[in-house]
Amino acid sequence: MLTKKAFRKMFVTSSIVVIILLVYLMPGVIELDNDIKTSAQYVDLVSSKLYLLDNNGLLVETTISIIDDDISNKIKNLINNLSSASNEIIPNGLNSVMPSNIKLLDVYVDENIASLNFSKEFLELEDKELIRLIEAISYTVLNLEEINGVEIYIDKVNISELSNLDIPYHITEEFGINKKYHFKNTDDIVKYVVYYMEEIEDNSYYVPITKYINSSGDKINIIIEDLSSSYIYQPNLISIVDEKLELIDYEISNEELILNFSNSIFMNKDEIREEVVYPMVSTIFSNFDVESVIFQVNGEEILKKTEKNG
Repeated sequence: MLTKKAFRKMFVTSSIVVIILLVYLMPGVIELDNDIKTSAQYVDLVSSKLYLLDNNGLLVETTISIIDDDISNKIKNLINNLSSASNEIIPNGLNSVMPSNIKLLDVYVDENIASLNFSKEFLELEDKELIRLIEAISYTVLNLEEINGVEIYIDKVNISELSNLDIPYHITEEFGINKKYHFKNTDDIVKYVVYYMEEIEDNSYYVPITKYINSSGDKINIIIEDLSSSYIYQPNLISIVDEKLELIDYEISNEELILNFSNSIFMNKDEIREEVVYPMVSTIFSNFDVESVIFQVNGEEILKKTEKNG
């Protein structure tokens, strides 16, 4: 004789079997609600440069993807990624440059000038940290094609009026980044930016250094000599440009800088390594108002880079 418990098990099992048969034999019995819909939203992403700190206190150039939105939202996205509140997306070995208590209150863009209004905590930073943050913000925003100047405000007052530091009202790349002073007197001071490579957590990054030196030489020759003679600039920064690199001559014409090298620029067969091209091109675009760089070997063009593909 079946117990009540056994009978209930048999009843449940039989009910399940009947339901399965109904689904397969009479599919019209069960209908899905047509109001239930699945949708996917697609967004366009673009790459943009971001400047974060290494463990030596230098700003390192890295690249992130952001939504291809209007220019104000792009800027807000980038600035938020400079904050320690975004630590979870910062690459290993790099550090945020903006404390999480500093808030970007507003962004206004007019005639290619980005005006950024921050909270009062901005001014609580020590002088060195303040300059680094301004450099990081400025260079990050100035890398956007639509922007050629940055103005920083604290509670709607320009920072140049609030700080004793030499901060311009209107900031451009002339402000410099990772500034290093190597001059002994005020005669013949040459200012230029040079890009070095840094290995961090098995990844390669580029670090722009703004140098101030005494020299009466030609700037392009100073730059080529710097890149080819500084395999190790600091314990963490290197340039792999061959010290035997020879620049035969150069010419600036129609917004193009033509560099004519000897065969010494080749490091592997008849190719120029990207680790040589990128810092050299970035360095040139940071120092000369040109739209493209042409590499020649003994007068023959072998490579052309523009600001967009550089």
